Amino acid sequence: MKPEYSKTKSPEYSKTERVHLTEEKETLLITLYAKALDKRSEKPVLSDQKADEMVKAIDYDFEKLIPPEDLNSANLVVIRAKQIDAWLEEFLKTHPDVVVLNLGCGLDTLVSRINPSADVSWFDVDYPEVINLRKKFYLNQKNYQMVESSLTELRWLEEIPDNKPVMVVAEGVLEYLTEDEVKILLNRLTDHFSHGQIIFDVMNSFAIESSQKSLKKTTGAEHKWAVDDIQKVDVMDSKLKRISSLSIMGSKYIHKLPLKYRLIYKIMHLIPNFRNMIRLLRYNF
Repeated sequence: MKPEYSKTKSPEYSKTERVHLTEEKETLLITLYAKALDKRSEKPVLSDQKADEMVKAIDYDFEKLIPPEDLNSANLVVIRAKQIDAWLEEFLKTHPDVVVLNLGCGLDTLVSRINPSADVSWFDVDYPEVINLRKKFYLNQKNYQMVESSLTELRWLEEIPDNKPVMVVAEGVLEYLTEDEVKILLNRLTDHFSHGQIIFDVMNSFAIESSQKSLKKTTGAEHKWAVDDIQKVDVMDSKLKRISSLSIMGSKYIHKLPLKYRLIYKIMHLIPNFRNMIRLLRYNF
């Protein structure tokens, strides 16, 4: 029998939870809202019921993050999440007894969407103030733990068992670290665990420059790590062997979007600056 991770809340979801987050912590609401908007669409890609429920329960002006007339950023968040789900599900089929480490989890509903078996030890890691909000919606239990820490304070990793294969997911988070901080984090992960996979996304300079002004205005956050050459990521840790490099524009899940957006992303995929705006990388070690 699979465990139940979510807290039970009243069906009304009457804006009961206030949010007081700043800078990169506040950006977690962008990804949450994008998934809720997808759930409310005519043909959802993720169909993330939990994300929609959480948005309904949070007292916050979400439309300032993703205006109704501009769903491009929301679409890309949803496609990225769908691809991560697929890779994680693929990994769990061949590694049923593993550790899953979700870095910078925010209010991500990955554990609810995957709904892993009780053999999986799942850890969601984020700042204490983020985890405090997350605990309004999720419960710590034997096989699911929320860890309160900045990713750069690596003492939290000592709490994570190292005797199983690991799947590390870092969705929409490493771009808020410096290149040196990313390298240290990757090195520490591959030293702690004997083997596994790591999935994370990277943004090129064009994407960061294009979004920086609006991101700063809405949340005060700042992207710090741009990746124009993936080979520079490959050499950050000698144990990492890249097995996937996928432009979000080229994901097979793009075809699930309305025709208008399918055409937009097909054209964007032909232009290198746009094609490489957001790429998902997957590594073995």
